[in-house]
Amino acid sequence: MPRWQPEKEWAEPPIPWNELVTRWNQSRDLLEEKIRNFPIEDLARQVPGRSYPYETMLHGIVQHTIYHSGQIAMILSMLRSRSH
Repeated sequence: MPRWQPEKEWAEPPIPWNELVTRWNQSRDLLEEKIRNFPIEDLARQVPGRSYPYETMLHGIVQHTIYHSGQIAMILSMLRSRSH
């Protein structure tokens, strides 16, 4: 098995924590805005190029966001507990 090269796992260099939080909040706010403004009548329409409707896609996006929010909270908790 080839040796793991973590530097090749990232699309960009490390981001300072404050900037990462700012990006996350902007992304979350944009997602919330898009969901709030999504036409209810379009929820049953099929997503172009996919075999499922927008309603299914939106459920997946929300679940994905919650999953990563939990990861961030867990890592932050671990980092805080190490500093005490």
